[in-house]
Amino acid sequence: MLISQSAKNPFMNFILRLVVCVASMAATPVWGEAMLQYFNTTWKEIERKMPELAEAGYESLWLPPPTKASGGLSVGYDLWDRFDLGSKDQRSTIATRYGTEAELQQMIRAAHRFGIRVYFDNIMNHNAFDIPGFNESTPISTYPGFVPEDFHLRLTEDGFYRKWDNTRSWGDAWQVMNLGLSDLIDIAQEPGEWNLNFGRNEGDRIRKIRFLRHPLNPEYYCYKPTAAGQKHSNGDGQYVGFGAANSITPAFLAANADFYSELVEDFLHRSVRWKMDRTKADGLRLDAVKHVRDDFFGASGVGKNSNNYGYTGQAQAQFNLSRGFSDWDDHRDTVFDTEKSRNDAMMFGEHLGQPPGYAGYIDRGMRLVDNDLRSNFNNLLGNPSSGLQGYDQSGSGGFSADIAVTHAQSHDSDFAARRELQNAFYFTRAGLPLVYTDGNYQAETLSQSGGAFPRHANTAFLGQFGDGRLPNLMQMHQNFARGTQKGAFGGSPDLVAYERIDRRQDAGNDAAGAVALMMLNDNFASGVGQTFSTSFPPGAYLYQYARGAAAGGDSMQPFFITLGDAGGGRGLVSNSLLVPRGGYFVFSWKNPDPAPAWKDAGGSAIQIYQNGNTPVGMLAVERKDGPDGDPAFNPYNLPDADSTDYAYSIQVPRVTNGSNLKFVVRADGSAENVLFKLNGGIDLNLTGSDAAKRDYPPGNATDVFLGYENATASSRFFGEKFAAKDTLRNKFGSAGAETYQKTIGSAGFTIANGPAAANSFDNEGGDVAAFIYHDPEDQVNGTPPGGWPGGIPAKQYRENASTIQLWAKPNSVGLGYRMFCYFTTDGSNPEGAIGEGIGSTQVVEMNYSHQESPNDWWTTASIPKPANGVIKYKIGIVRENANSWFPGNASAVSKIGRMTSRFEVSGLNAAAVEYFPHNDFARTQNAAANYGDWLLEKETGLEEGFHVMRARLHQAHRQSQRHTERSAHLSNSHANVLLRYLAARW
Repeated sequence: MLISQSAKNPFMNFILRLVVCVASMAATPVWGEAMLQYFNTTWKEIERKMPELAEAGYESLWLPPPTKASGGLSVGYDLWDRFDLGSKDQRSTIATRYGTEAELQQMIRAAHRFGIRVYFDNIMNHNAFDIPGFNESTPISTYPGFVPEDFHLRLTEDGFYRKWDNTRSWGDAWQVMNLGLSDLIDIAQEPGEWNLNFGRNEGDRIRKIRFLRHPLNPEYYCYKPTAAGQKHSNGDGQYVGFGAANSITPAFLAANADFYSELVEDFLHRSVRWKMDRTKADGLRLDAVKHVRDDFFGASGVGKNSNNYGYTGQAQAQFNLSRGFSDWDDHRDTVFDTEKSRNDAMMFGEHLGQPPGYAGYIDRGMRLVDNDLRSNFNNLLGNPSSGLQGYDQSGSGGFSADIAVTHAQSHDSDFAARRELQNAFYFTRAGLPLVYTDGNYQAETLSQSGGAFPRHANTAFLGQFGDGRLPNLMQMHQNFARGTQKGAFGGSPDLVAYERIDRRQDAGNDAAGAVALMMLNDNFASGVGQTFSTSFPPGAYLYQYARGAAAGGDSMQPFFITLGDAGGGRGLVSNSLLVPRGGYFVFSWKNPDPAPAWKDAGGSAIQIYQNGNTPVGMLAVERKDGPDGDPAFNPYNLPDADSTDYAYSIQVPRVTNGSNLKFVVRADGSAENVLFKLNGGIDLNLTGSDAAKRDYPPGNATDVFLGYENATASSRFFGEKFAAKDTLRNKFGSAGAETYQKTIGSAGFTIANGPAAANSFDNEGGDVAAFIYHDPEDQVNGTPPGGWPGGIPAKQYRENASTIQLWAKPNSVGLGYRMFCYFTTDGSNPEGAIGEGIGSTQVVEMNYSHQESPNDWWTTASIPKPANGVIKYKIGIVRENANSWFPGNASAVSKIGRMTSRFEVSGLNAAAVEYFPHNDFARTQNAAANYGDWLLEKETGLEEGFHVMRARLHQAHRQSQRHTERSAHLSNSHANVLLRYLAARW
């Protein structure tokens, strides 16, 4: 969503997402993306939702057909004009149901800005319901670019045309591909010269017509001939690109009519290429593929992966040209393997059951939506007479993981038995999963559709109705759904357990590669447990990441388990661990969290600074659910004056001067290193080697690293302990620590005590102070170098004419320690960590003064004395230059929770940075030059509006509790949060 401002006061509003991951800098572990099918909602509304979608963890969108259909209210499947995205006045409307072409393109830019891929639904099988040449008053050119011979039609005795029957037998493959579907007019897209169902009798044939289909629209073509005998449909000649700048004219088309003439299947290929170019789509969902011959889609046999033949081949070729990718040797590898660096357009088809068979479509370059698995789950889940044996194995019940696109609901079907459990399966097992929403804009009943169309979703895709399970599943999918799926246990009819194993990070065995353990319970009457072994090693200290209430109402809240010893280096899960009824657990090593000391004091895990060191301010933004959604929409449980208006207000950071930006991440002590990512990938450190100086550019980096930038500075601290008058009240972190208040000019002090018995006096091997004492009315003992002025020892609080001096006493801590005074003069409580204040808190560093054996005294440089009013302060001591720690047991988890790891990138000039707006290598069209000589299509300066910052942290290796090298445990974790409300989302 964009918020306009006067050009005299430009600003950028950054919505921040923290993605904390455990990964290796040298390896490439990845996951399949989390996809949202987002229907029945305008392009403007989807654009406004991009920040929320990014926070929730969605990484791609399947959107409805963007092309002009029968009218402005059409969902889009009764397609009318493949070259109208909402810019032509036809069918009594300019806009489509979803908006104008300008709004569509703005939405795509926003999606790509947030690093979200866009896949459009796409129709090849049919047009709308009208019949060209139906009678003498009906033109044969009803559909732009088509003639009657391009369709499967029946010829009447008087020379007019009629549609054939809808498919009568779904077991007859010929009928499925050559008769009608839902009374829509069927296109003769079968490859070759012959229309296979045209004439007086069903099955009659007629030779297809080849002609120049758009003589007045040269912008719909992209090649110019360079020699005799060439054909545009073969990709011959010079590529000049689509659009008005391609130097092709109507006169040129007419003069080269043979070059530009084409059959109907060639027309369809050209139209999809135009759409890929015009929209900058990242892929397509192919509608009703079983009604189209598989050889229409692509090549088969030797060399098929690099062949540009067919619908998918042509779309892939245009994806390379429009987006600047150069993987001409394989158009399909990253379609079927989402764990590679994506350099192809994603293709997945809708096939609702054989015949015709599945294999031909897969062989031609597409995944398939896994309706078989969904149907099986609809029959099995929640059924007390059926079990789930075998469903711990990858691909069980449906397509293999490299083929499947899994889902519980869609625009065509809203029924899903135990939907929440289906989603849990889909987003944790191997494969490419999706979830469906209509944006809570529920459609009305459509005749002949069997109900509402699109179907009502009723999914809490953004955590509506207090149900955060889907955002939680998106996060767990990104965290743990990578590598192979390995069945862990399948003996119980109700309990399914499987692991995700990634051995690509120099993991010599499954124990080293274990990422997560999933356990799902299909018993809705009681919790279920089972003793079984896992790939995690004995003694593994694992954390439960599932959140919310299970389908049976039981809690899925966080807790730790310690695995037993099953022998052979395998950990043991006890049957005393009960998975809640109708629920699921996801276990992994504890991953990095925001630094508790900073978070609990009110700080954000990602902090933005402008002018180098000035924290940015905040801006209130309203977010609203659809009219059929949640009246009390408020997934972060923020203060909300009206809980019935479908909306809530949230604070986001607001940048008003982007000339010198700094981004800082503060995480706990398990964080070893960090990467930063602004939007879909923008240079932050001036060190990248690609054309936009990106450290991990598209086509070269997997999704784990795609668009991320290396930090430029880092530091790590052990726990910061805060002073108290009674050192039993010393605590870690400023939140709730002892606070001293002095009214200037008045006697005495007011002390807000820290928590009783907070201090154990354990110095943790010298990593933290055993205690820190401060009593402002007590004197300082011992003697500093040079003695006391006048021979009189100072009080621990001393006012001078214009300054204040403070003293505090820790034990003898040695080298590497720093002490800070956090203070305010506006009446607010001082809060901060590691020498930086939060809000109005100011900080002064204190220094070692002298020893009072065996302890030390530290003192401040002068604190400015307020002329009147109140000063409040706290004093903390912390050791820097810490090493990262792996959270391998309860003690280590406690220790890292007291630590703070700080990383930053700085010096970004947001007005001068160069970037690719679609996260690619796109080129600027130049019809006068060969494509290879076109300049790169970069933009300069971030546009006004919302942006997203992410950080990914690397965690210490588990083979030692304390770690000094840059290696990583084979797991990753993230959280999607707004900067201001970090604590609400972790």
